[in-house]
Amino acid sequence: MSDYTLDDLLHEKDWRRVAPPWDSGPEKLLEGFTFFCEKYWYIRHPERGRIKFDLFEAQTETIDSWLRNRYNLILKARQIGLSTLVATFSFWLSYFYPDRPVIMLSRTERDAIKLLSKAKYGFRFLPEWMKWRGPVVQSTQTKMEFSNGGYIESLPSASEPARGESVFLLIVDEFAFLPDPEGAWSSIEPVVDLGGRAIVLSTANGYGNLFHEFWVGSQNGTNRWKALFHPWSSGDRSEDWYAAKKADLPEWQMAQEYPNDPEEAFLKSGRPVFELEGLRKIEVLPPITRGFLEGDRAPELVEDGGPLRIWAYPHVAGKYVIGADVAYGLEFGDFSSAHVIEAKTKRVVAAWHGHIDPDLFGGVVLARLGRYYNQALIGVENNNHGLTTLKFLQQAQYRPIYYQHNMKTRIANGSEILGWRTSQATKPLAIDELRSSLRGGLELLDEETIAELLTYVRDDDGKMHGSPWDDRVISLAIAVQMLKYVWLHEFQAPTLPPPGTFGYMERKMLGALDKELRAREDARVPPPVIGKQYARHQS
Repeated sequence: MSDYTLDDLLHEKDWRRVAPPWDSGPEKLLEGFTFFCEKYWYIRHPERGRIKFDLFEAQTETIDSWLRNRYNLILKARQIGLSTLVATFSFWLSYFYPDRPVIMLSRTERDAIKLLSKAKYGFRFLPEWMKWRGPVVQSTQTKMEFSNGGYIESLPSASEPARGESVFLLIVDEFAFLPDPEGAWSSIEPVVDLGGRAIVLSTANGYGNLFHEFWVGSQNGTNRWKALFHPWSSGDRSEDWYAAKKADLPEWQMAQEYPNDPEEAFLKSGRPVFELEGLRKIEVLPPITRGFLEGDRAPELVEDGGPLRIWAYPHVAGKYVIGADVAYGLEFGDFSSAHVIEAKTKRVVAAWHGHIDPDLFGGVVLARLGRYYNQALIGVENNNHGLTTLKFLQQAQYRPIYYQHNMKTRIANGSEILGWRTSQATKPLAIDELRSSLRGGLELLDEETIAELLTYVRDDDGKMHGSPWDDRVISLAIAVQMLKYVWLHEFQAPTLPPPGTFGYMERKMLGALDKELRAREDARVPPPVIGKQYARHQS
């Protein structure tokens, strides 16, 4: 006679149904996971208390993707049960299948403890026969370890827990909000690349960050991520519920936490500074040419696809301004950037963007760009390495260069300090006036600059920054500021009196032609001799 009872046989049947062989295929595994949730797994509902975990359609679709793909990316609304799903899936993997280590990364230690507590809660209410049939479980605040060689460890991302580990599954919760997502991913990626799996899930946090880059790559097929989007309606919420939320929350927060579609989630979340709808309506145009400027005294355009992009060539009567943002010049750092605006039409006619040392940016790039555009007024951000750029721009004998004016007085008086100073007082002013200019007629055709404007956001503490770059935003804002000063007498380009005039002869006789003005003459033409045009020709 067998010692097994009918209950034992039924329990064993359910065990095998819950955990079919791993090589039985994703359909069979999905069936087993669904059966486990609906019959044996309890979750804590905020209103109804302890309930069975009945999967809704979006959750079933998500599990199917996790079973079929190694790289999974989830863009989601808040509070639709995906954190609970992650904890349940992690437990099911490690408890029922041997040697399945799982690491879950969260923003903070508190978030990590809360995530693991969802798995501990479900395990607490498993039937005794299943606990006896399964591996022995030992728990700490951040880890559940199983005697079958598996474990679930839930830790904050800052601890770099994945570096050097060999795990079956890595889960990153709210990836877009990690303090250092790039650093976290640098430790995660090598582990996943060795044969592991990755699940990255997050609500959106603006446009242009690493999470957004992963999403874009998943949509255009340039990376390995399999992406899913779960809107606010993925759970059991009604239109009335959504309308009530919309009445209570600002637009950016609704887009971040309860989006209708991915575009809304990325573009409207993250507290954008500029008006997104207006930016998205701009009809961008490719530049008419790309290249670089060659020659210091009379620069000529070399069209070879270089960092200078041009939408309109300079014309004789044109008045121009240039705004410049200076970077460190390192290959992996920020970029240096410059924008050229025609003062009368407020049209952005050219832009330069690239990696370059600060001295070369001033003495070569900006000096040539200013001369090419009719001795444009150049405003350079003088913070940090901007001082180096200004020094070499001066050494190139360039004029006019903007020098600081007092913003707090009724009449903006000039000073002896070269360059535009970005400070707590001037930065909001520059950004606000750039925003006003975009509404009031500034003609911007550059897709790359618009992309940075879309990702320029405001933090909780009110600070503004790009996500990840804002070089083009700052240089364009400075160029807009220069429009206020370009007509002042002190910022007019130096000019020589025409040959044959009294002013010209006076300067020649008194030796008043300074080096800067002489530098503007074509060195190949010798200086004219006074009275030459009136002398009788000798045959």
